[in-house]
Amino acid sequence: MAHDPEEELSGARCAHEEGRLEDAERVYRRILAADPAHGEGRYLLGVLMLQKGRCEEAAGWLAGALACKPDNGYGHYYLGVALAGAGRGEEGVVHLRRAVGLLPDGFEAWRDLGHAYRDLGRLEEAVAGYRQALAIRAEEADLLLQLGNALMGLERAQEAAGIYRRTLGIRPAWVEAWHNLGVACMRLGEWQEARVAFQEALALCPDCGDACNHLGFVHMALGDCASAAACYRRALDGRPGDADLTCNLGVACMELGRLEEAVGHFRSAARIAPEHGEACGYLLHLLLHLCDWEEIPGWLGRLMALPGEKRRDLAPFVLLSLPVGAREQRDHARACAAGRFVAGAGDRVAWGEHARRERPRIGYLSGDLREHPVGRLLAGVLAARDPAGCEVLVYSHGPDDGHATRRRIRAACDRFVEISGLSDAEAARRIAADGVGILVDLQGFTRQTRPGILALRPAPVQVNWLGYPGTLGHPRLADYLIGDPVVTPLAHAGHFSETLALMPRCCLPGDGLRSPPVAPARGDVGLPEQGVVFCSFNTSHKFNAESFTIWCRLLREVPGSVLWLRDAHPRAVANLRREAGQRGIDPQRLRFAARAPTIEAHLDRLAVADLALDTFPYNSHVTGCDALWSGVPLLSRIGETFASRVGASLLMAVGLPELIVDNWEDYFALALALARDPDRLGEARARLVAAPLFDTPGFARDLERLYARMWCDHLAGRREPILLPKWEEGAG
Repeated sequence: MAHDPEEELSGARCAHEEGRLEDAERVYRRILAADPAHGEGRYLLGVLMLQKGRCEEAAGWLAGALACKPDNGYGHYYLGVALAGAGRGEEGVVHLRRAVGLLPDGFEAWRDLGHAYRDLGRLEEAVAGYRQALAIRAEEADLLLQLGNALMGLERAQEAAGIYRRTLGIRPAWVEAWHNLGVACMRLGEWQEARVAFQEALALCPDCGDACNHLGFVHMALGDCASAAACYRRALDGRPGDADLTCNLGVACMELGRLEEAVGHFRSAARIAPEHGEACGYLLHLLLHLCDWEEIPGWLGRLMALPGEKRRDLAPFVLLSLPVGAREQRDHARACAAGRFVAGAGDRVAWGEHARRERPRIGYLSGDLREHPVGRLLAGVLAARDPAGCEVLVYSHGPDDGHATRRRIRAACDRFVEISGLSDAEAARRIAADGVGILVDLQGFTRQTRPGILALRPAPVQVNWLGYPGTLGHPRLADYLIGDPVVTPLAHAGHFSETLALMPRCCLPGDGLRSPPVAPARGDVGLPEQGVVFCSFNTSHKFNAESFTIWCRLLREVPGSVLWLRDAHPRAVANLRREAGQRGIDPQRLRFAARAPTIEAHLDRLAVADLALDTFPYNSHVTGCDALWSGVPLLSRIGETFASRVGASLLMAVGLPELIVDNWEDYFALALALARDPDRLGEARARLVAAPLFDTPGFARDLERLYARMWCDHLAGRREPILLPKWEEGAG
């Protein structure tokens, strides 16, 4: 008895709907063997093949079905899905777009069109597709999560965070949504909100390693390094051998001062992942801190051989102490800024009428407004400014140490604003609402920096000054870098993303408003009464084998001399003594000074030294100012980078250009000549009295002139390098 094809097809459809796919497929194929042009049979077999994941075969059957019935919306939908699943996304998009125009509901078609665009990397179109689907079914939590993820891919973290919150309103116990909300809040600098989100994710899934790792990162941003280390250890329990987690634990230990433990973690991370630029870079940094120089050349070669994207997460500050050229430093800062701070910043905040005001409000932004070199220098400049000049607002995102330096800053500005509890977006909105016209960042890429605030452009003019001797790497972070003709000559403009704005003298302000030093007896500070005292009170990461070899040669050639250094990590002290012994110098000729109780006490004792020996390639900065203020001549080697030219700038400002050299042999020869000629040293000391470097009121006037030029150029819609002539009394 002959079979009725339509009756067979009806039975096969029932089997298909009941999930008996093998029975349904057998009948579909028998019908198509008898009638290859059977349109519905092609369609149904195509759908079944799609269900079985055989996308290429499904696409063939569905295309055949559409040849029979070109306006079948579901045919276009399933063919689009099949083509996308077969890796033919562009073809799939064509059919999915046909489907959304033909289907009366269209939710699935819009949803899967969004997925197809997402898989093609066309995220703007994916977002549009998801929004169309959600306009039909607004409470689809899965789709909301996908929309949030697509927005994150577009670096629209603010929108994404809102979508994740909406998702959690529908499905509050979803680990992935809490985690992704935390990541979005991290991108926005909303650290408190991020912490809550990751804690919620971990409460739901204690083994969620990504949430634990990210919570550690949030604790680091909030300054709680001990909690961060605990998070990283917990995450490593579930993912032993993870290079990123191991490196993160190393960073936390480094911030906690557990340097030798941190070295071990960085070594482990670099062994697990030989191209881990962050681990290699921080290992180099700590080897310098610990004066463990033997491995430096090998690790440096390994780091610099890595492609830029492998080094992106390494703080640019690390390169300043290494023999790395200015362009390499610029390129690294550019990659770091673009990848870590600018890409996820979101929309800029809106400026008010102040953007066109005749005189700008000046805002200073820093986490170091305390007993810190930056805090001390800023305090002097603010105290010396013209109170009738521009209004000055100071924004602090660092700790309050209760020190007189912080009180001095508070007293010298018009408004002091605490923003440590605000997210980057909240801080940026506050600065914009306060009408700041020129925002001066004093932090750069130093510890606890917050470039995310700068990336939101809270002020029409943004400036990089004082805290960081290098470029921020991206014009969205800063319009200008304040330098001077020595540290940042116009010929070096290509080394910086910012436009150069040059002070007429040194860009570091010497604080001439403090009391002159009163030198104690040498014996009172642990030094011999006779003999030359060489000193270098820089932190140990600025030392290296080359400079130390020169210093030891000086000790050998100058009998009875000593080298006076600031106290350091015990391992660094031991290594320096060992290195001295290997160079034929009695280790006891290295004298280490304990931390002085106050900066005034330090400046007093510093006055007993005979000659300050500068470091290279990272020169003395505030340390050099302190030596010169205490009457101690500074010998400096000049290089190509900003950080290697500060000593020369200080010496030009105090009228001692003859103490600048450009190579180690001249450095040694000049230091030896000075040590053997007390009269020459005495003459240099005499010239330090009332040096222009310490004319703080004059510096403040020059700085105000520089800001005025920046603002004038902003109002005129231009940006060009600024080189101020020297201000002379009575010149106006």
